[in-house]
Amino acid sequence: MPSYKVINDITKVREEPLSIRGGAVGVYTQWLVSKDDGSKYAVRRQVVKPGGKAPLHRHAYAETFIALRGGIGRMTVDNETIDIKPGMCIFVRPNAPHSIMNIGNEDLELITIISYEENMNIETLE
Repeated sequence: MPSYKVINDITKVREEPLSIRGGAVGVYTQWLVSKDDGSKYAVRRQVVKPGGKAPLHRHAYAETFIALRGGIGRMTVDNETIDIKPGMCIFVRPNAPHSIMNIGNEDLELITIISYEENMNIETLE
């Protein structure tokens, strides 16, 4: 295995719907870096379609969201609401309840980074 990985166009990486029991709708993930590459964290490109959402959930891994371009998002973390727009970075600690939705009229593009933990299960809270 080479000691590096190059992706020339991240928009061309295989896309899959976000799988959260209880229903993520209109959220798509592309795995850019993962444990399969020998990494201790994952880097993902995620696209949230207008009206799309990941329901309130929590997990044992930390998660960082970097809004790159597109629509306006709304996150709930713990009991606080954060409106997000391109250029923002939001770090969510392990086990903090959080959700995201696109309240704008265009795709919201994010880079998300997650730590790999022994327990990678997602608990849906709604």
